[in-house]
Amino acid sequence: MSKWQGSLCCARFVLLMWLSVFSAAQAQTVDVNDLPDASYVRRFRPPAVDRTRFEPLQPDQRMLNEPKVKYLARKDGYEFCSRITGVPISLTSRPMACAFWNVKRRECTVVTPEVTGYNYVGHEIRHCFEGAFHD
Repeated sequence: MSKWQGSLCCARFVLLMWLSVFSAAQAQTVDVNDLPDASYVRRFRPPAVDRTRFEPLQPDQRMLNEPKVKYLARKDGYEFCSRITGVPISLTSRPMACAFWNVKRRECTVVTPEVTGYNYVGHEIRHCFEGAFHD
């Protein structure tokens, strides 16, 4: 192997190493356990309505059939939902998510904090079809 070929081989190796390190750094995601509300979300037990089997209503019984659903994960999700629902934020309670809808336009918006559980998103999407089913 000539000196030039050895240098080219070394350059390829360095380039491949750099690309693999750079790609690994780009692929890393945020660990949700490091986010500020993660410990609270892990401790919270869902209400009974979310721990039972969900049976969807027949289409003719739904408040909105085939709604257009928008999802907003907001930094101020708790405060926003407190304003929308009227549920105050206290030391022991706060709204974990909320949904509001427009029947004429068949639109529904689901709002959660940035860190949330799938059960909260699913619960609010159910509101999009059935309205205030547990109030």
